[in-house]
Amino acid sequence: MEIRELKNKKNQLLLDMEKVALAGFNTESRAKFDRMNKELETIEADIQRSAVLANHEAESREFVRSPRPGIGTSNGELVGERRDKLNKAFRSYFRAGGNVAAVEAEYRDLLTTSDVTGGALIPQEFYGELVNMTKWVGPISQKVRNKVTDGTGRPMKISLGNDTANGLVILNTEGSSAPAETDPGFESKILGVDTVSGGLVKISVEEMADSAFNLDSAIRDYFGIRYARGLETIVTLGKDSAGNTLPNSQAGGLLGATAVGTTTTALANGIAWDDLVNLQAALDPSYAISPSWVMSSGTRSYLLGLKDGFGRPYFTPDPSGDSPLSKLLGWPIVINQAMPSVGTANATPILFGDLEKAYLLRTDGLPSIIKLSERFMDVLEYGFLMFSRVGSTSLAYNANPVLKLQQAAS
Repeated sequence: MEIRELKNKKNQLLLDMEKVALAGFNTESRAKFDRMNKELETIEADIQRSAVLANHEAESREFVRSPRPGIGTSNGELVGERRDKLNKAFRSYFRAGGNVAAVEAEYRDLLTTSDVTGGALIPQEFYGELVNMTKWVGPISQKVRNKVTDGTGRPMKISLGNDTANGLVILNTEGSSAPAETDPGFESKILGVDTVSGGLVKISVEEMADSAFNLDSAIRDYFGIRYARGLETIVTLGKDSAGNTLPNSQAGGLLGATAVGTTTTALANGIAWDDLVNLQAALDPSYAISPSWVMSSGTRSYLLGLKDGFGRPYFTPDPSGDSPLSKLLGWPIVINQAMPSVGTANATPILFGDLEKAYLLRTDGLPSIIKLSERFMDVLEYGFLMFSRVGSTSLAYNANPVLKLQQAAS
């Protein structure tokens, strides 16, 4: 299914979910909403899967496979050439009036009904695309500020300034009153990098030779998605995908460096309309020029069924757009699956603010993928290894470019 069709299906599903939610929940409608929400997550994953496969298909067109019996060739002949010969022999047989001698020997009396009579020679039909399972990879690592350094790993000094407390002060006595010293505030921090890996993948020599797909390209695609998913966790939580704290990333990541903007009244009350309004109002206007909401897909689905005090839904659908429910209170939503879920005491499931002014992701050089052509040759295997060097830190200095909504303790 094309990406456009998947997006249209996603948009329609979101609108249907909103109708169910606005009609009020009971046992039946709640179960229906949950099924639709699960389907929504599947479609979002399909959209990403389709994008990956489209890229893979484009690359596969440029890949020329070596001749191999049974998949792309037969006895060194292209499948198309072999089919033409078979058709020619079939016509020749009938023109000869059933004279078997008129037909080339290798095409005589072979049947596909069993392996013994020739079925063993018939190649299986092969679906020409590698179908990958996917999991949503959020764009948070591209929404914060990015800095690519020269690959030397040297510590990078970051300078921060804050002059927000100063303005204009009257001089009371002309000619005799000197202005008070009001220097701006400055701070610096040193940002290093940690080496992170996408893991090791080993492929046998036989698999590389026999595969109908360009496995080099497929492994590269897998590593690319692992890299993006890992950066999401690093930026959000300051940890790797296994939950290990990274020494050269902000403690707690973006989530830990963000101040609480508002707290809900009671855990059982969930997130009210006033809570979202209060969070937006708490943000300094200088950071409200191009802010974003950050939340998981589960939190978005939860908010999808809520209404404000006038009975209006939180989301205003725009069926003409690619993402009709991609904004809340007029500002875009960034889906981030590393964010906490709704419904946990003291959880912070929503962020709001200017992500680029709040956080910095440093990548020291580009991610590298190494093909190990000799290390595992004693067992006839190739190895593929991906690694990168990254660090991240908050850019906030006595200011709050991003705020978070915290749920009550009870």
